[in-house]
Amino acid sequence: MKIYISGIDTDVGKTYLSARICKELGFDYFKLIQAGTPKDSEVVAEFSPKTKIFKEGVFLKIPASPHKGRILENLSYKAFDIQIPQSDKLIIELAGGLFSPLDDEKTMIDYMSVFKYPTILVAKDYLGSINHTLLSIEALKQRDIKILALILKTQDTFSKDFISNYAKIPIIEFDDKVCEKLSKILENLF
Repeated sequence: MKIYISGIDTDVGKTYLSARICKELGFDYFKLIQAGTPKDSEVVAEFSPKTKIFKEGVFLKIPASPHKGRILENLSYKAFDIQIPQSDKLIIELAGGLFSPLDDEKTMIDYMSVFKYPTILVAKDYLGSINHTLLSIEALKQRDIKILALILKTQDTFSKDFISNYAKIPIIEFDDKVCEKLSKILENLF
């Protein structure tokens, strides 16, 4: 099984969740595109030293949006040429949000639409996040990308309840039992 870890934005907890899933559920790890250092794969390796970590699909030295970084670094690649490694259990961590550029023409969600695997969407609660979360869910649904769960970092039950009632997808709070709850969802897929 291959699973995308996607987010509503950058810095919502995708890497930490990826590391937890790799460590607790025995998945391998692959970062589709890495912009800047420290590398997310280093964070995963530190948290989960036994995890098999594949070399990132593209590495950009500059911590910037890939469409900008590739020009500044004079790199030539096409989004759909990035190969996903072979693995029976693989976490594929994306960069930024769903519409973050992957190259000068394509976004993360464009890649997901071509290389169809289910996703776990990660969100955190802040003013405006309900809108960003629901827009992300709608975009995934429109492209027939299966959403396994929304992992939500929040202390606000109002946000969680609204998103749950509106989106009708499984929501798991980002807490110490996140992987235990996720494993129940994943068991039904194997």
